[in-house]
Amino acid sequence: MRYPSSALALGLACVLGLVAVASAGETPSPAATRKAIGQPGPVPVPEDNPLTEAKVKLGQKLFRDTRLSGDGSLSCQSCHLPDHGFAVPTATGPAYPSMTERRNSPTLINVAYNRPLIWDGRAGSLDKQALGPIKNVLHLNNNLDLLAEQLKTDEGYRKAFESAFGDSDITPRRIGQAIASYERTLVFEDSPLDQYMAGDQEALGEAEKRGLALFMGKGNCITCHNGPNLTDNQFYNLGVPDEHVTDDSAALASIRFDAKRLGMEGWASLEEDPGRQAVTKDPADRGKFRTMGLRNIKQSAPYMHNGALDSLEAVVAFYNRGGGDHPNKSALMEPLGLSEDEQADLVAFLEALTGKRRDMDLGQQD
Repeated sequence: MRYPSSALALGLACVLGLVAVASAGETPSPAATRKAIGQPGPVPVPEDNPLTEAKVKLGQKLFRDTRLSGDGSLSCQSCHLPDHGFAVPTATGPAYPSMTERRNSPTLINVAYNRPLIWDGRAGSLDKQALGPIKNVLHLNNNLDLLAEQLKTDEGYRKAFESAFGDSDITPRRIGQAIASYERTLVFEDSPLDQYMAGDQEALGEAEKRGLALFMGKGNCITCHNGPNLTDNQFYNLGVPDEHVTDDSAALASIRFDAKRLGMEGWASLEEDPGRQAVTKDPADRGKFRTMGLRNIKQSAPYMHNGALDSLEAVVAFYNRGGGDHPNKSALMEPLGLSEDEQADLVAFLEALTGKRRDMDLGQQD
């Protein structure tokens, strides 16, 4: 899936114009910041899957249920811990017993606004994506039809599905719709940055304001991390180090297996994660991964598609030196020349992106 170049160009033109405002080191005004970032609006909801309280409760129950895995040992929540930014504190996510994961578990915070989904963008719909890990042998390794039949034997689930969908029929599609409905409520906002954009000049401290100026100016972060969810939803190769994954023969086997099932030529000789290329089959996409949103980023270490960087300080230092080495590295990755104090200010700003979960009135969205 490609995104219109005209839309991307328009967005970049707007952002680059705002970068100029911050290039002199001045703190961007709340209005200028709001223009570049803004705040999350209404949650996007498919017409065929309206958001209701009953469906969200069912989705949360399914999200936490280890019966979704083939051996009953894992749940969706195993890879997306609520007290860790709906991610995990390990470089790669938990894998099904006897399997080895090769990527970091991405945060689910504000996932409802993401298009497309997952590190390589293979999923275009949250309703369908919710089913992917259940049947993936690397993750929950279950059969969706068998799972539906197992849930039908549980009176509590039959009642919950009837409340959510109008009847007690349990199908894989409805399982995905319920889990996605719950995930759509994981909206976080009202961070110090949001309060600043709303006009509260004191919401950000002095270090955070200096960090904001760097984020929109010298640091050039806003070029890719823009919009309400602080992502342009595009894909880039940053030269992220991957030896901790590729030196593990089991993880490399998982990389090759995943590329094979996506129909990528040359999968058997891969020595690195092909990223977006496995989806598009375009060599120009080799090693590219999705720009992840930054909201509540403080909570979800480690970072990058393979968890290679264990702290925000390490992330800022990585960008400051122009990223890593890779023949397909993005031309946007250049040394930034930030001093140690400036790097600390940028980290302070990133920590100010931590907000509170939205109290959603589901009754208005039935």
